[in-house]
Amino acid sequence: MRKIALLLLTAVFVGVSFAADGGIRTQPPPKPLKSGEDVHIDVYKRLNLAVVGITCLPKEATNTVGGYYGTGVVVTPDGLVLTDTTVIPKDAKDIKIFFADGTIKPATFVAYDGPSEGALIKFEGKNQVCMPLADSAKYQVGDPVYSWGNPHFTIQRDGIVSLSAGSISGIYQVSSVDDQSRYIGPVIETDAAVNPGSDGGPLTDAEGNLLGIMSLGFSRTRWLGMAIPTHRMVEAFAELKKLPLAKRPELHGDKAAPFVRTLAFQQASAVPGKSTVGVRVVFEGETDDVPENRAKEVLKELKEYPRDAERAPYEAKRPPQSVSSGFIVDAEGLVLTAAHNLDCPDKPAAKITKLYVFLADGTRVAAHVVAKDSSYDMALLKLEGAATAKYPAVEFAKIDALDQGKAVAVLGRSEAPGTLTLNSGTVSGRTRFPGYSTQISALINYGNLGGPVIDLEGKVLGITSRLNEKTPWRQNCGVGFMVDAAVIQRVLPDLKAGKTSKRPILGVTADPNVNGVQGAKVGSVQPNSAAEKAGMKPGDVIVEFNGQMVVDFMGLVGDIQRVKLGDTVKMKIKRGQELVSLDVLLSQAAE
Repeated sequence: MRKIALLLLTAVFVGVSFAADGGIRTQPPPKPLKSGEDVHIDVYKRLNLAVVGITCLPKEATNTVGGYYGTGVVVTPDGLVLTDTTVIPKDAKDIKIFFADGTIKPATFVAYDGPSEGALIKFEGKNQVCMPLADSAKYQVGDPVYSWGNPHFTIQRDGIVSLSAGSISGIYQVSSVDDQSRYIGPVIETDAAVNPGSDGGPLTDAEGNLLGIMSLGFSRTRWLGMAIPTHRMVEAFAELKKLPLAKRPELHGDKAAPFVRTLAFQQASAVPGKSTVGVRVVFEGETDDVPENRAKEVLKELKEYPRDAERAPYEAKRPPQSVSSGFIVDAEGLVLTAAHNLDCPDKPAAKITKLYVFLADGTRVAAHVVAKDSSYDMALLKLEGAATAKYPAVEFAKIDALDQGKAVAVLGRSEAPGTLTLNSGTVSGRTRFPGYSTQISALINYGNLGGPVIDLEGKVLGITSRLNEKTPWRQNCGVGFMVDAAVIQRVLPDLKAGKTSKRPILGVTADPNVNGVQGAKVGSVQPNSAAEKAGMKPGDVIVEFNGQMVVDFMGLVGDIQRVKLGDTVKMKIKRGQELVSLDVLLSQAAE
């Protein structure tokens, strides 16, 4: 028994399984890895032949028109393949298996399970490369993963299995939003690429152990790729129950190299994750059927499914009665969220009748709006009732300016049971809209809108904002925005007082002909503005703002948004060869 256990453990870490005669078949461990990309290359080389393309016809079909295609994964050396019911219908015939090396094999139907949307087929195989099943119930948000697939027939046409690296961005329950999927149950969400034809394919951990089968199901608030967990499939199929389960790997050294940022944010999210909450608004005319605890919520089948041709407008619209995100900014129970989360998507004039906040453990707490500032897309909520203990508040990062390329992550709360979601990315543009927002590549959707953006220390850099039905950018497109932490801290006192904050303005435009000049070159000065009253003139180059060097005009815009309306700021300008000091009383921006 001890020898067998050792061999099974070895099989887990070298990535292949056991032979048809009951013995263990392993492949040699990979050579020492030199860089992060070698980890991806090694996983692909070891396991790409375990990922197959699949085609079939429904029973009533008389020709190839109306056939099915997708992806599957070989799970035993003798040719057992696990896939999805959207690839293999219950009455499938003419099933063919395609390998990346050009091999084509016929397959037969084995089993079908509607609730899990899993299907098993079998081809005649011997010593086939296969993927070990993972104990998927033991994985966590932030764990690195790979999605594998056959999008647009890449296996049949090009002999290539599609491979994308990402992370587990959420683990929760879902009621499918797709006209081909009716799945209700646990899912593993990923930010790794998932494309048409990937359904039925494997989602694996960093070692190549099978975490789940990619599904056509989607969360109606997040719209990211997801997989039905392996443990759910094992429950459904007797053929899988006898297979051993690989443990969640611990990544160290070279094998952790390509996932450093993912693993760092997994650790960094632990503390601010406790402060991240769900926000649910009930508008007049809606039924107040909000669960008392999201952890105990039972999902029902949705009645509305968009067809493929209708999906774009359906996805662009924030779903009614959905849960968005926010975070606690004060231990007394003050919650910050996006102002848009308090708008009714169908009835803009509808009033709020109830407002609830779901804490990290799923507990529902009633709340009310303290203040809403649509110009900054921020709203402050207050939790009602006496708290038995102080609420866990976030810590803001003390950063005046964010460098492009800085690593960031967006936190949010998922659909039931309201677990933490995590999407990482980088700062891709500074001082946007105009100057108080930062553009980031981390995926933003209606589920995490209003959630905190954190750095690698777990401190809050900003709040996700500016996503609604009218924005030209879409959910999860890699173009998203946050209001910077420095601006939040400037605006918070006004919000706490129930007031709308006013944005300060200098009253100058940029001169496009900078010709390598360092600083903010003034193109024009608005009449009766703060700049004109202070004596600023066209052609001046602003080089210092409150003792800090000004690099360019956009940097100046960001500096202005970090001070308060009515503040007097000290500036230094170059006027020809002269250096002039000015005291400028900032005025109010027009709304």
